[in-house]
Amino acid sequence: MDQPVAAEIVNLHKTFKTGLGKPVVHAVRGIDMNIRQGEVYGLIGPNGSGKSTLMKALLGLVRPTEGSCSIFGRSSLAPDSKEEVGFLPENPYFYKFLTGAETVSFYGRLCGLSGKSLKAKVRELLELVGLADAADRRLGGYSKGMLQRIGMAQALVQSPACWFWTNRPPAWILWGRGISGTLSKT
Repeated sequence: MDQPVAAEIVNLHKTFKTGLGKPVVHAVRGIDMNIRQGEVYGLIGPNGSGKSTLMKALLGLVRPTEGSCSIFGRSSLAPDSKEEVGFLPENPYFYKFLTGAETVSFYGRLCGLSGKSLKAKVRELLELVGLADAADRRLGGYSKGMLQRIGMAQALVQSPACWFWTNRPPAWILWGRGISGTLSKT
């Protein structure tokens, strides 16, 4: 039996104005796509082919010029469509003065978590991504790989049903640390 649709894109078009009297740029033209729950889907193409724009439209970060995007049946433009989504951008920005634990806790509070359940979730995720020993270190002293792992923890803090990455998925984190099996059970 087919799984329900997790993400749907219908006749997506996105154009950008480049300046007065200059032609518009057609970043995405007429994309239709369904991604079912449980599927892993990747977008591959050269720079400038519209991959990031498509992802931004699906996440509701840019408004389509034409067409629509939805996540779990809710318009991507609706704020509640993000409740079940974890997102790790290509170049996330984190406050360097916060520790790893404070960072994950900050994002957990943004997602409505609090109290003992938030503290437990922070510990669980830092252990999961291999940063339990660095939980109290400031992010300013983290390596690039450690920052990627903090990004993974923040993307998972609300136990999302769907994850999005705007760059190659950090598979070395998932499979190298046994996270894929753990996540599929939650």
